Amino acid sequence: MEALPKNNYYSSSGLDPQEDALKRISYGKEPRRVPRSIALIVPPSPQVPTPGREFLVTGPFEGFTYMATLVRKMGYNLKVIDCRLKDDPEKLVLDGVKDADIVGIAAYCDSFVFLRNITRLIKREYAGKMIFLGGPLVTSLPEIILKNTSADCAILGEAELTTIELLNTYFSQEKNNFTGIKGMACKQNGGIKINPPRPQIKDLDNLPFLDYTIWPNYESIVKNGQILISSMRGCPQECSFCFKTIPRLRLKSLERFEEEVAYLKKATRFDYAWLNDLTFNVIEERAIKICGILKKYNVRYHCFARVQNIGAELAAALKGSGCLGIWFGIESCDQEVLDLNRKNITVGDINKGIQTAEDAGLAVRGLFIVGLYGETEGSLKKMVSFIRQGRFLPLVKYLVPFPGTSLYQYALNSGKIKDITAFLEMLSGRKVSDHDDEIVNLTGLDEDILRDHFHQIWDITKERELCLEQGQ
Repeated sequence: MEALPKNNYYSSSGLDPQEDALKRISYGKEPRRVPRSIALIVPPSPQVPTPGREFLVTGPFEGFTYMATLVRKMGYNLKVIDCRLKDDPEKLVLDGVKDADIVGIAAYCDSFVFLRNITRLIKREYAGKMIFLGGPLVTSLPEIILKNTSADCAILGEAELTTIELLNTYFSQEKNNFTGIKGMACKQNGGIKINPPRPQIKDLDNLPFLDYTIWPNYESIVKNGQILISSMRGCPQECSFCFKTIPRLRLKSLERFEEEVAYLKKATRFDYAWLNDLTFNVIEERAIKICGILKKYNVRYHCFARVQNIGAELAAALKGSGCLGIWFGIESCDQEVLDLNRKNITVGDINKGIQTAEDAGLAVRGLFIVGLYGETEGSLKKMVSFIRQGRFLPLVKYLVPFPGTSLYQYALNSGKIKDITAFLEMLSGRKVSDHDDEIVNLTGLDEDILRDHFHQIWDITKERELCLEQGQ
């Protein structure tokens, strides 16, 4: 099969002068209050999360929480409007942004229709109100998203440094003159101007400690164990199906990570968290030390990990430190499919990683994708057989060629996606784990074959969930 293009990363190297400002804001004294108001909006979502990930429709997003924390620490009046699971999100937004000087809206891959509608309504009701977007959808498709919404501009990629410069510029004499701000796309003279990319943050220790009180449902977030903790950003892999708004891997110092855990324990009194690192065990020795920190503060947690770099010592450290389960991104059990999609693991790695984790007594969950590039009926049979023979809980999704990924570009080039706007409208209604949801079929297989194998895996998931509930 033909080689897939590399993913569309939006990043650059270099030192950014805004990083010093970020450090001052994060660690400075209580800021002087600024008589300006910023409203930040979380769009509604049609998602039906895979089992165990229900927090995606009620809990916090880490990137959004960092943004809101930063705005508050800069001294602005902050209002967070969370539209998830709300009966009338448009009314909620229109009422909530009335007194805001600037409105920022998160742009996720299932947000297109909402973004199009709500920006139009805001401009109709409050014509002069400035609207900016930020997040993976607008980062991957800045021209298309800005052309199809009434937003004025967008932050592309990692948001914190650009946000500082954006707000400082807007509330100065320069107002809407964002032409010199790296990492932004703006409407200009009837077109879209995309500024040069902004370097990613060099030192993650300069980030503020997350303030979960920015969320309207703060008390339930803590009560329901939805605190997120991360020790790194980015991922060194180049999987065909994954778009990373923040691609380059960087690590917080272990000293900073421990300070953050201690701070959040004191601030929220949480006892359970999601370890939100995409590549938690990329450095096995460091991962073991993180386990020690979490154990020290009596934190129970789940983590995501690769099937590589999970030796017996790390598995034992996870089990002994309060890890309630480990989530492996397996995706396929066919080596050719894994290689075609640049997963950079082997079937042997999968078997060894799962066995090592289970031998340590860890609850294992395996993440699988039906319909990857190169999928065959034989590869699907291998997947179902592998899952049946195992003891872990499988979690399965149909492939989605998300904007910005290699598979999205392949779908465009091959004519699988004929109309980008129609595709984004479809994503806005797609429920992810729905048995019979719409599929963008990038394989040579009949769609019924994909659905049949998806259903077989889903049935195994339900059987094993029931056994877990019954303590078997």
